[in-house]
Amino acid sequence: MENNYNDKQEPQQALHYEEPEYQKGKKQGKHPQTAGILIAAALIALVCGYLGAWAANENAGKVVIQKVSGESGSTGSEGEALAATDAAAAISPTVVSITTEAIQYNQFWYGAQVSSGAGSGVIISEDGYILTCAHVVSGADSILVTDYDGNEYQAQLVGIYENGDIAVIKIEADGLHAAVLGDSDQVQLAETVYAVGNPGGTLGGTITDGIISATERTITVSLDSSQNYGFASMSNTISLDVLQTSTAVSPGNSGGGLFNSRGELIGIVNAKSSGESQEGIGFAIPINTAQEIAESLINNGYYTGETRTESENDAVMNITVSEVGSQVAQLSGAEAGLYVQEVQEGGASDGLLEVNDCIISVKDKMIKTTKQLSNVLAKCQPGETVSVSVERGGRMITVDITLAQNHNLAEGSGDTE
Repeated sequence: MENNYNDKQEPQQALHYEEPEYQKGKKQGKHPQTAGILIAAALIALVCGYLGAWAANENAGKVVIQKVSGESGSTGSEGEALAATDAAAAISPTVVSITTEAIQYNQFWYGAQVSSGAGSGVIISEDGYILTCAHVVSGADSILVTDYDGNEYQAQLVGIYENGDIAVIKIEADGLHAAVLGDSDQVQLAETVYAVGNPGGTLGGTITDGIISATERTITVSLDSSQNYGFASMSNTISLDVLQTSTAVSPGNSGGGLFNSRGELIGIVNAKSSGESQEGIGFAIPINTAQEIAESLINNGYYTGETRTESENDAVMNITVSEVGSQVAQLSGAEAGLYVQEVQEGGASDGLLEVNDCIISVKDKMIKTTKQLSNVLAKCQPGETVSVSVERGGRMITVDITLAQNHNLAEGSGDTE
Protein backbone atom coordinates (compact mmCIF):
# COMPACT_ATOMS: atom_id res chain seq x y z
CA MET A 1 0.00 0.00 0.00
CA GLU A 2 1.48 3.29 -1.10
CA ASN A 3 1.49 6.25 1.24
CA ASN A 4 1.43 9.90 0.40
CA TYR A 5 4.10 10.94 2.81
CA ASN A 6 7.29 12.53 1.43
CA ASP A 7 10.18 10.44 2.74
CA LYS A 8 12.72 13.08 1.74
CA GLN A 9 13.86 15.27 4.63
CA GLU A 10 15.00 18.85 4.22
CA PRO A 11 18.66 19.26 5.35
CA GLN A 12 18.80 20.95 8.70
CA GLN A 13 21.14 23.90 9.18
CA ALA A 14 23.84 23.23 11.78
CA LEU A 15 23.46 25.30 14.92
CA HIS A 16 26.53 27.09 16.23
CA TYR A 17 26.87 27.67 19.96
CA GLU A 18 29.45 30.13 21.30
CA GLU A 19 30.32 29.93 24.95
CA PRO A 20 29.45 33.13 26.85
CA GLU A 21 32.33 35.22 28.06
CA TYR A 22 31.48 34.69 31.73
CA GLN A 23 31.74 30.90 31.31
CA LYS A 24 35.06 30.92 29.49
CA GLY A 25 37.96 29.71 31.56
CA LYS A 26 35.76 28.26 34.35
CA LYS A 27 36.41 24.65 35.35
CA GLN A 28 33.93 22.04 36.61
CA GLY A 29 34.07 21.07 40.24
CA LYS A 30 33.99 24.60 41.61
CA HIS A 31 30.46 24.03 43.14
CA PRO A 32 30.27 21.37 45.86
CA GLN A 33 26.46 21.17 45.67
CA THR A 34 26.73 19.62 42.21
CA ALA A 35 27.71 16.23 43.66
CA GLY A 36 24.69 16.25 45.98
CA ILE A 37 22.34 17.02 43.10
CA LEU A 38 23.76 14.13 41.07
CA ILE A 39 23.35 11.71 43.98
CA ALA A 40 19.72 12.79 44.54
CA ALA A 41 18.95 12.35 40.84
CA ALA A 42 20.44 8.86 40.91
CA LEU A 43 18.29 7.90 43.93
CA ILE A 44 15.14 9.22 42.24
CA ALA A 45 15.94 7.21 39.10
CA LEU A 46 16.49 4.08 41.20
CA VAL A 47 13.18 4.46 43.04
CA CYS A 48 11.27 5.11 39.78
CA GLY A 49 12.85 2.04 38.23
CA TYR A 50 11.83 -0.10 41.19
CA LEU A 51 8.24 1.19 41.13
CA GLY A 52 8.04 0.57 37.38
CA ALA A 53 9.22 -3.01 37.78
CA TRP A 54 6.74 -3.57 40.62
CA ALA A 55 3.83 -2.24 38.54
CA ALA A 56 4.82 -4.39 35.58
CA ASN A 57 4.96 -7.45 37.80
CA GLU A 58 1.54 -6.69 39.34
CA ASN A 59 -0.08 -6.43 35.89
CA ALA A 60 1.68 -9.46 34.46
CA GLY A 61 -0.76 -12.12 33.30
CA LYS A 62 -3.82 -9.89 33.61
CA VAL A 63 -6.10 -9.66 30.59
CA VAL A 64 -6.91 -6.07 29.72
CA ILE A 65 -10.44 -5.65 28.37
CA GLN A 66 -11.43 -2.13 27.34
CA LYS A 67 -14.74 -1.32 28.99
CA VAL A 68 -16.65 1.92 28.55
CA SER A 69 -16.98 3.84 31.81
CA GLY A 70 -20.29 5.47 32.65
CA GLU A 71 -23.57 5.25 30.80
CA SER A 72 -22.57 7.19 27.71
CA GLY A 73 -18.86 6.55 27.39
CA SER A 74 -17.86 5.95 23.81
CA THR A 75 -15.25 5.36 21.23
CA GLY A 76 -16.27 8.67 19.71
CA SER A 77 -15.86 11.96 21.52
CA GLU A 78 -18.26 12.73 24.36
CA GLY A 79 -20.53 9.79 23.51
CA GLU A 80 -21.54 11.16 20.13
CA ALA A 81 -22.41 8.86 17.24
CA LEU A 82 -19.70 8.37 14.67
CA ALA A 83 -20.14 8.81 10.95
CA ALA A 84 -20.75 5.44 9.32
CA THR A 85 -17.35 5.42 7.65
CA ASP A 86 -15.60 6.31 10.92
CA ALA A 87 -17.51 3.62 12.78
CA ALA A 88 -16.54 1.05 10.15
CA ALA A 89 -12.88 2.05 10.40
CA ALA A 90 -12.97 1.68 14.19
CA ILE A 91 -14.81 -1.63 14.50
CA SER A 92 -13.80 -3.64 11.43
CA PRO A 93 -10.24 -4.45 12.61
CA THR A 94 -11.60 -5.92 15.86
CA VAL A 95 -13.53 -8.74 14.15
CA VAL A 96 -11.90 -11.93 12.84
CA SER A 97 -12.97 -14.83 10.65
CA ILE A 98 -12.88 -18.32 12.13
CA THR A 99 -12.51 -21.60 10.22
CA THR A 100 -12.75 -24.92 12.04
CA GLU A 101 -12.07 -28.54 11.23
CA ALA A 102 -13.28 -31.58 13.16
CA ILE A 103 -12.35 -35.22 12.63
CA GLN A 104 -15.36 -37.49 12.84
CA TYR A 105 -15.65 -41.27 12.96
CA ASN A 106 -19.42 -41.55 12.68
CA GLN A 107 -19.29 -43.91 9.73
CA PHE A 108 -16.31 -46.13 10.39
CA TRP A 109 -16.62 -47.99 7.11
CA TYR A 110 -15.56 -44.80 5.35
CA GLY A 111 -12.74 -44.14 7.79
CA ALA A 112 -12.10 -40.78 9.39
CA GLN A 113 -13.93 -37.81 7.92
CA VAL A 114 -13.04 -34.14 8.27
CA SER A 115 -15.89 -31.67 8.57
CA SER A 116 -15.30 -27.93 8.32
CA GLY A 117 -17.17 -24.96 9.67
CA ALA A 118 -16.94 -21.18 9.65
CA GLY A 119 -17.87 -18.31 11.90
CA SER A 120 -16.62 -15.07 13.37
CA GLY A 121 -15.07 -13.74 16.56
CA VAL A 122 -14.30 -10.43 18.28
CA ILE A 123 -10.89 -9.51 19.71
CA ILE A 124 -11.32 -8.43 23.34
CA SER A 125 -7.68 -7.97 24.35
CA GLU A 126 -4.57 -6.78 22.56
CA ASP A 127 -2.75 -10.02 23.41
CA GLY A 128 -5.08 -12.30 21.51
CA TYR A 129 -8.18 -13.28 23.51
CA ILE A 130 -11.16 -13.64 21.17
CA LEU A 131 -14.84 -13.89 22.06
CA THR A 132 -17.09 -16.07 19.89
CA CYS A 133 -20.12 -18.37 20.07
CA ALA A 134 -19.80 -21.84 21.56
CA HIS A 135 -21.47 -23.47 18.57
CA VAL A 136 -18.80 -22.01 16.26
CA VAL A 137 -15.90 -23.87 17.91
CA SER A 138 -17.60 -26.73 19.77
CA GLY A 139 -15.99 -30.07 18.89
CA ALA A 140 -13.32 -28.47 16.68
CA ASP A 141 -9.92 -30.19 16.43
CA SER A 142 -8.41 -27.22 14.60
CA ILE A 143 -9.31 -23.51 14.83
CA LEU A 144 -7.87 -21.09 12.28
CA VAL A 145 -8.27 -17.34 12.82
CA THR A 146 -7.86 -14.76 10.03
CA ASP A 147 -7.66 -11.14 11.11
CA TYR A 148 -8.73 -8.00 9.27
CA ASP A 149 -5.33 -7.68 7.56
CA GLY A 150 -5.37 -11.27 6.31
CA ASN A 151 -2.91 -12.66 8.88
CA GLU A 152 -3.64 -16.25 9.91
CA TYR A 153 -3.20 -17.77 13.36
CA GLN A 154 -3.82 -21.17 14.90
CA ALA A 155 -6.05 -20.66 17.94
CA GLN A 156 -6.46 -22.62 21.15
CA LEU A 157 -9.73 -23.05 23.01
CA VAL A 158 -9.58 -21.27 26.39
CA GLY A 159 -13.03 -22.20 27.64
CA ILE A 160 -16.58 -22.85 26.51
CA TYR A 161 -20.03 -22.45 28.08
CA GLU A 162 -22.53 -24.13 25.79
CA ASN A 163 -25.61 -23.24 27.85
CA GLY A 164 -24.84 -19.57 27.17
CA ASP A 165 -23.44 -20.21 23.67
CA ILE A 166 -20.23 -18.34 24.51
CA ALA A 167 -16.62 -19.43 24.06
CA VAL A 168 -13.18 -17.81 24.31
CA ILE A 169 -10.23 -18.73 22.10
CA LYS A 170 -6.65 -17.42 22.15
CA ILE A 171 -4.07 -16.66 19.47
CA GLU A 172 -0.41 -15.85 20.03
CA ALA A 173 -0.20 -12.20 18.98
CA ASP A 174 0.39 -8.76 20.45
CA GLY A 175 -0.75 -5.24 19.62
CA LEU A 176 -4.08 -6.36 18.17
CA HIS A 177 -7.06 -4.03 17.68
CA ALA A 178 -9.32 -4.87 20.61
CA ALA A 179 -12.99 -3.91 20.71
CA VAL A 180 -14.23 -1.43 23.28
CA LEU A 181 -17.05 -3.04 25.25
CA GLY A 182 -20.20 -1.02 25.74
CA ASP A 183 -23.07 -1.48 28.20
CA SER A 184 -25.87 -3.61 26.78
CA ASP A 185 -28.18 -2.53 29.62
CA GLN A 186 -28.20 0.94 28.05
CA VAL A 187 -29.24 -0.25 24.57
CA GLN A 188 -32.33 1.57 23.32
CA LEU A 189 -35.04 0.51 20.93
CA ALA A 190 -34.45 1.64 17.32
CA GLU A 191 -30.88 2.86 17.86
CA THR A 192 -28.51 2.35 14.93
CA VAL A 193 -26.24 -0.70 15.08
CA TYR A 194 -23.68 -2.44 12.86
CA ALA A 195 -22.99 -6.16 12.52
CA VAL A 196 -19.51 -7.25 11.45
CA GLY A 197 -18.69 -10.83 10.54
CA ASN A 198 -17.95 -13.53 8.01
CA PRO A 199 -21.23 -14.37 6.23
CA GLY A 200 -21.16 -17.60 4.29
CA GLY A 201 -17.72 -18.32 5.68
CA THR A 202 -16.11 -16.58 2.70
CA LEU A 203 -16.89 -12.87 3.10
CA GLY A 204 -14.84 -11.88 6.14
CA GLY A 205 -15.02 -8.26 7.25
CA THR A 206 -18.55 -7.72 5.96
CA ILE A 207 -20.37 -4.89 7.74
CA THR A 208 -24.14 -4.36 7.65
CA ASP A 209 -26.31 -1.78 9.37
CA GLY A 210 -29.73 -1.77 10.97
CA ILE A 211 -31.48 -0.95 14.22
CA ILE A 212 -32.27 -2.59 17.54
CA SER A 213 -35.67 -4.17 16.92
CA ALA A 214 -36.19 -5.36 20.50
CA THR A 215 -34.05 -5.02 23.60
CA GLU A 216 -35.26 -8.18 25.34
CA ARG A 217 -36.08 -11.39 23.54
CA THR A 218 -35.91 -15.00 24.71
CA ILE A 219 -35.15 -17.55 22.01
CA THR A 220 -34.73 -21.30 22.04
CA VAL A 221 -31.71 -22.58 20.13
CA SER A 222 -30.89 -26.18 19.28
CA LEU A 223 -27.14 -26.78 19.28
CA ASP A 224 -25.91 -29.90 17.52
CA SER A 225 -22.57 -31.29 18.71
CA SER A 226 -21.13 -34.18 16.71
CA GLN A 227 -19.27 -36.80 18.68
CA ASN A 228 -15.81 -37.92 17.61
CA TYR A 229 -16.72 -41.53 18.37
CA GLY A 230 -20.19 -42.92 17.84
CA PHE A 231 -22.89 -42.94 15.24
CA ALA A 232 -25.01 -39.88 15.93
CA SER A 233 -25.05 -36.25 16.90
CA MET A 234 -26.32 -34.94 20.19
CA SER A 235 -28.65 -31.97 20.28
CA ASN A 236 -28.75 -29.57 23.21
CA THR A 237 -31.66 -27.14 23.37
CA ILE A 238 -30.95 -23.95 25.30
CA SER A 239 -32.84 -20.76 26.10
CA LEU A 240 -31.07 -17.44 25.56
CA ASP A 241 -31.95 -13.84 26.44
CA VAL A 242 -30.91 -11.79 23.42
CA LEU A 243 -31.11 -8.49 21.56
CA GLN A 244 -33.07 -8.49 18.32
CA THR A 245 -31.67 -6.58 15.36
CA SER A 246 -32.61 -5.85 11.76
CA THR A 247 -28.99 -5.97 10.55
CA ALA A 248 -28.46 -8.51 7.78
CA VAL A 249 -26.78 -11.61 9.22
CA SER A 250 -26.16 -14.99 7.63
CA PRO A 251 -24.54 -18.31 8.57
CA GLY A 252 -20.93 -17.40 9.31
CA ASN A 253 -21.86 -14.20 11.16
CA SER A 254 -22.22 -16.19 14.40
CA GLY A 255 -19.66 -15.07 16.95
CA GLY A 256 -19.19 -11.71 15.24
CA GLY A 257 -19.83 -8.32 16.75
CA LEU A 258 -22.89 -6.13 17.07
CA PHE A 259 -21.75 -2.53 17.60
CA ASN A 260 -23.57 0.70 18.38
CA SER A 261 -23.06 3.93 16.46
CA ARG A 262 -20.31 4.98 18.87
CA GLY A 263 -18.21 1.97 17.92
CA GLU A 264 -18.85 0.06 21.17
CA LEU A 265 -19.42 -3.69 21.21
CA ILE A 266 -22.90 -4.33 22.62
CA GLY A 267 -23.53 -7.93 21.54
CA ILE A 268 -22.20 -11.16 20.07
CA VAL A 269 -24.19 -12.19 17.00
CA ASN A 270 -25.77 -15.55 17.73
CA ALA A 271 -28.43 -16.53 15.24
CA LYS A 272 -30.71 -15.61 12.40
CA SER A 273 -34.40 -16.44 12.41
CA SER A 274 -34.89 -19.63 10.39
CA GLY A 275 -38.40 -18.85 9.19
CA GLU A 276 -38.74 -19.18 5.42
CA SER A 277 -40.56 -15.88 5.06
CA GLN A 278 -38.70 -14.02 7.79
CA GLU A 279 -35.99 -11.55 6.84
CA GLY A 280 -34.29 -8.80 8.79
CA ILE A 281 -34.50 -10.71 12.07
CA GLY A 282 -31.23 -11.46 13.81
CA PHE A 283 -30.23 -11.99 17.42
CA ALA A 284 -27.19 -11.16 19.55
CA ILE A 285 -26.14 -12.16 23.06
CA PRO A 286 -25.87 -8.95 25.18
CA ILE A 287 -22.24 -8.05 25.82
CA ASN A 288 -22.78 -7.71 29.58
CA THR A 289 -23.75 -11.39 29.68
CA ALA A 290 -20.99 -12.41 27.27
CA GLN A 291 -18.34 -10.48 29.21
CA GLU A 292 -19.29 -12.08 32.52
CA ILE A 293 -18.99 -15.54 30.97
CA ALA A 294 -15.77 -14.69 29.11
CA GLU A 295 -13.98 -13.33 32.18
CA SER A 296 -14.84 -16.49 34.12
CA LEU A 297 -13.63 -18.70 31.28
CA ILE A 298 -10.35 -16.78 31.05
CA ASN A 299 -9.70 -16.62 34.79
CA ASN A 300 -11.11 -19.99 35.86
CA GLY A 301 -11.43 -22.07 32.70
CA TYR A 302 -15.14 -22.60 33.31
CA TYR A 303 -18.43 -20.82 33.98
CA THR A 304 -21.11 -22.30 36.20
CA GLY A 305 -24.01 -19.99 35.41
CA GLU A 306 -25.66 -17.54 37.76
CA THR A 307 -23.17 -16.38 40.38
CA ARG A 308 -25.74 -14.53 42.47
CA THR A 309 -26.81 -16.29 45.66
CA GLU A 310 -29.73 -15.56 47.94
CA SER A 311 -28.83 -13.57 51.05
CA GLU A 312 -30.58 -11.54 53.68
CA ASN A 313 -29.92 -8.39 51.68
CA ASP A 314 -31.86 -9.59 48.61
CA ALA A 315 -34.91 -7.58 47.58
CA VAL A 316 -37.91 -9.86 46.98
CA MET A 317 -41.56 -9.63 45.99
CA ASN A 318 -42.59 -12.48 48.34
CA ILE A 319 -44.11 -14.57 45.57
CA THR A 320 -43.49 -18.00 44.12
CA VAL A 321 -43.40 -18.13 40.33
CA SER A 322 -43.64 -20.83 37.69
CA GLU A 323 -41.98 -20.51 34.28
CA VAL A 324 -43.87 -21.85 31.26
CA GLY A 325 -41.58 -22.36 28.27
CA SER A 326 -42.60 -22.31 24.63
CA GLN A 327 -42.68 -26.09 24.25
CA VAL A 328 -44.86 -26.60 27.33
CA ALA A 329 -47.08 -23.73 26.19
CA GLN A 330 -47.68 -25.42 22.82
CA LEU A 331 -48.67 -28.68 24.49
CA SER A 332 -50.90 -27.09 27.13
CA GLY A 333 -52.41 -24.34 25.01
CA ALA A 334 -51.27 -21.70 27.51
CA GLU A 335 -49.20 -18.63 26.77
CA ALA A 336 -45.49 -18.84 27.47
CA GLY A 337 -44.35 -16.64 30.32
CA LEU A 338 -43.76 -16.32 34.04
CA TYR A 339 -46.81 -16.96 36.24
CA VAL A 340 -47.48 -16.21 39.89
CA GLN A 341 -47.94 -19.53 41.64
CA GLU A 342 -48.25 -18.32 45.23
CA VAL A 343 -48.46 -14.97 47.04
CA GLN A 344 -47.02 -14.92 50.55
CA GLU A 345 -49.61 -13.74 53.08
CA GLY A 346 -48.59 -10.41 54.56
CA GLY A 347 -45.73 -10.14 52.10
CA ALA A 348 -44.78 -7.35 49.71
CA SER A 349 -47.21 -8.47 46.99
CA ASP A 350 -50.13 -9.45 49.22
CA GLY A 351 -53.30 -7.72 47.97
CA LEU A 352 -51.51 -6.55 44.81
CA LEU A 353 -50.72 -9.73 42.86
CA GLU A 354 -52.84 -12.85 42.50
CA VAL A 355 -52.22 -16.49 41.68
CA ASN A 356 -52.08 -17.10 37.90
CA ASP A 357 -51.09 -13.51 37.15
CA CYS A 358 -48.71 -13.53 34.17
CA ILE A 359 -45.84 -11.11 34.86
CA ILE A 360 -45.25 -8.82 31.88
CA SER A 361 -42.71 -6.31 33.19
CA VAL A 362 -40.92 -5.08 36.32
CA LYS A 363 -39.43 -1.57 36.32
CA ASP A 364 -40.31 -1.37 32.59
CA LYS A 365 -38.14 -4.44 31.91
CA MET A 366 -39.92 -7.16 29.95
CA ILE A 367 -40.10 -10.41 31.93
CA LYS A 368 -40.56 -13.89 30.47
CA THR A 369 -38.21 -16.06 32.53
CA THR A 370 -37.20 -16.55 36.14
CA LYS A 371 -33.67 -15.48 35.21
CA GLN A 372 -34.90 -12.15 33.85
CA LEU A 373 -36.91 -11.46 37.01
CA SER A 374 -33.94 -12.39 39.23
CA ASN A 375 -31.65 -10.09 37.24
CA VAL A 376 -34.00 -7.13 37.70
CA LEU A 377 -34.49 -7.74 41.43
CA ALA A 378 -30.73 -8.18 41.91
CA LYS A 379 -30.29 -4.49 41.04
CA CYS A 380 -32.96 -3.37 43.52
CA GLN A 381 -32.82 -2.66 47.24
CA PRO A 382 -35.25 -3.75 49.99
CA GLY A 383 -37.74 -0.94 50.56
CA GLU A 384 -37.57 0.23 46.95
CA THR A 385 -40.92 0.62 45.18
CA VAL A 386 -41.11 -0.87 41.68
CA SER A 387 -43.80 -0.83 39.02
CA VAL A 388 -45.04 -4.32 38.09
CA SER A 389 -47.34 -5.04 35.13
CA VAL A 390 -49.24 -8.32 34.89
CA GLU A 391 -51.86 -9.86 32.64
CA ARG A 392 -54.91 -10.96 34.61
CA GLY A 393 -57.99 -12.40 32.96
CA GLY A 394 -57.17 -10.76 29.65
CA ARG A 395 -56.56 -7.33 31.19
CA MET A 396 -53.28 -5.49 31.79
CA ILE A 397 -52.88 -4.37 35.38
CA THR A 398 -50.03 -2.28 36.81
CA VAL A 399 -49.30 -2.10 40.53
CA ASP A 400 -46.56 -0.54 42.66
CA ILE A 401 -44.85 -3.03 44.98
CA THR A 402 -42.50 -2.07 47.81
CA LEU A 403 -39.85 -4.79 47.84
CA ALA A 404 -39.19 -6.70 51.04
CA GLN A 405 -35.97 -7.96 52.56
CA ASN A 406 -35.42 -11.67 52.04
CA HIS A 407 -34.94 -13.18 55.51
CA ASN A 408 -35.90 -16.71 54.52
CA LEU A 409 -37.17 -18.40 51.41
CA ALA A 410 -40.66 -19.78 51.32
CA GLU A 411 -40.91 -23.46 50.42
CA GLY A 412 -42.66 -24.35 47.23
CA SER A 413 -42.36 -26.21 43.95
CA GLY A 414 -41.62 -23.06 42.01
CA ASP A 415 -38.96 -20.38 42.32
CA THR A 416 -39.34 -17.84 45.11
CA GLU A 417 -38.74 -14.17 44.33
